[in-house]
Amino acid sequence: MDPLLNLLQLRPREDWTWKFDSNADAESALNAVALCNASLLAYSTQIDVQRYLANWKFEEPIFVRGSSTQGFVARRGDIVIVVFRGTEPINADDWLSDVNYHQSPAPDLPGSLHHGFTKAFDEVDRQVMDAVKHFAQDERTRLFATGHSLGGALAVLAAALLHFREKRRITGVFTYGQPRLGDAAFSTAYNEALGPITFRYVNDLDFVPHVPPTRLPARHLLRAPASVLDFLRRASDLPNEIRTAIDEVIKGEQFSHVGQLRLFQRDGSLGSDEQEWQKRELIYSGTVSELLKTFPNLLRAQLGQLLRGPNRLLDHDPLNGYLPKLEAQLRQG
Repeated sequence: MDPLLNLLQLRPREDWTWKFDSNADAESALNAVALCNASLLAYSTQIDVQRYLANWKFEEPIFVRGSSTQGFVARRGDIVIVVFRGTEPINADDWLSDVNYHQSPAPDLPGSLHHGFTKAFDEVDRQVMDAVKHFAQDERTRLFATGHSLGGALAVLAAALLHFREKRRITGVFTYGQPRLGDAAFSTAYNEALGPITFRYVNDLDFVPHVPPTRLPARHLLRAPASVLDFLRRASDLPNEIRTAIDEVIKGEQFSHVGQLRLFQRDGSLGSDEQEWQKRELIYSGTVSELLKTFPNLLRAQLGQLLRGPNRLLDHDPLNGYLPKLEAQLRQG
């Protein structure tokens, strides 16, 4: 569990009442607040989730659980919400050092995705699909996926599988502080299908949306020969194999975001300027050769950004970071 959430024991306010526009086909400030509360609730115990959802007039939820993934699916009236929480530590160093960041093709989806995220979703894949089938038997049911942090990445993955594999209509995907999930091929195909109804909220200096970086060293495994004879047969090809491995590592694996950026500034104003987003990049995203050329200036820039590190952690907080700004937007709207 996110250590910040674990420390503060955050959960939705007891006096908050569920309000939702089930007819909204585009971005809705009202729905952004509601689904952020649902994403926050996903960090609670099952007993608390049941209690809150009952107070919000939802039917009894179906919980989905794996060794590293948790969430729930619930229905109220004509809407069904698919909600995930991230159960790995919110630690950029862990994501960068963990070999699970390496991309791998995902069955039934275009492109390649973060292997750790797809592995986490695989644990609950069938549970999620069965729960959606249980609640969304009517074609008029409006289906929403949501999550905070790693839960946001899982929500995008769920929406992609529901669309591409299960052929279900998705009404909206709302994520908060979501990390990158896949390569350009996945992001392009996803955006063509679901980009207009996917809204990716980022709170100013929140660091989680910056991981994995847009480019990381690739992993290429040189196959060891099975025998001396095999080695002799392959000896002439070995230089080419080594060169290919080095080229792949230097080229790297590229990650892209999906959906429509909704960037909160420090003053609470909301925009979608990609250049403003790029100014907040924290982690190096270039190739190895570019790193060697730019390291001195890069180091100074990175140190300057790290000095502002506390805000990057606090801005990830869903209750005190995201919700107040979302609610302010709702009041202004």
